[in-house]
Amino acid sequence: MRYSEYRQQAILEVLRESERVSVNSLAAQLDVSPESIRRDLRELELRGSARRVYGGAILKPAEGDRPFGERSRVNVREKVKIGESAARLIENGMKIFVGSGTTTLACVKHLSAHRELTIVTNSIAVAAHFFSRSWGTSVRVLGGPMVPEYQATFGHTTLASMAEHRFDIALLGASAVNLEQGFMGYGEDEVVLLNAARTNANRTIVVADSSKFGRFGAVRAFGLGDVHTIVTSGKLADEFVAAFSDANVRLVQA
Repeated sequence: MRYSEYRQQAILEVLRESERVSVNSLAAQLDVSPESIRRDLRELELRGSARRVYGGAILKPAEGDRPFGERSRVNVREKVKIGESAARLIENGMKIFVGSGTTTLACVKHLSAHRELTIVTNSIAVAAHFFSRSWGTSVRVLGGPMVPEYQATFGHTTLASMAEHRFDIALLGASAVNLEQGFMGYGEDEVVLLNAARTNANRTIVVADSSKFGRFGAVRAFGLGDVHTIVTSGKLADEFVAAFSDANVRLVQA
């Protein structure tokens, strides 16, 4: 067994015990450099054994890999705060694209005081929120095949429908936010739709709870500087705060 394989096995044993590890503690424990540990964590992530987060890794699956119902029960309080803050950025009469996801769903739940909104979405869950509400809101669902684990439509038909619209705001979630790669997702259809919505909007607002920062997704969507506003909760690492500031992206911490 190569020494790197031995290290990775040792890292997995620690992960199984604590479900989370830090680069610095592993480097000290295994008497190697932090960069060696980062390489090990990258390899473990590629093998599907771990998920990298800021400063280390976790054992349990990333939230973006879970079914919609499970994700809706994660970080609920943070998502409520994010939803309240994001709703204050929306003005009456706007046309908004709302992406699929549990954090964007939390946002639309705080739009009851708004009037004459037009909501365009690929999310069945977002559209369903308006079924029993008679606010002055027009809701349009983009067609296409439904992906049950996302409770949303994706694919060529969805993109074709998107092309017909222009938005005041694209309100998007994020499966992962990486300092080097930017905003990332776990599927190509997901990130292609995010990019199309961003391109067709005057402003892009990304809503993401603090657990999403430092993660590494499977597919890059767009860079940190390609959006206008980030709404999040909790304390972000200084590196992210500096990166958003350098890119002139407004950071709203709920």
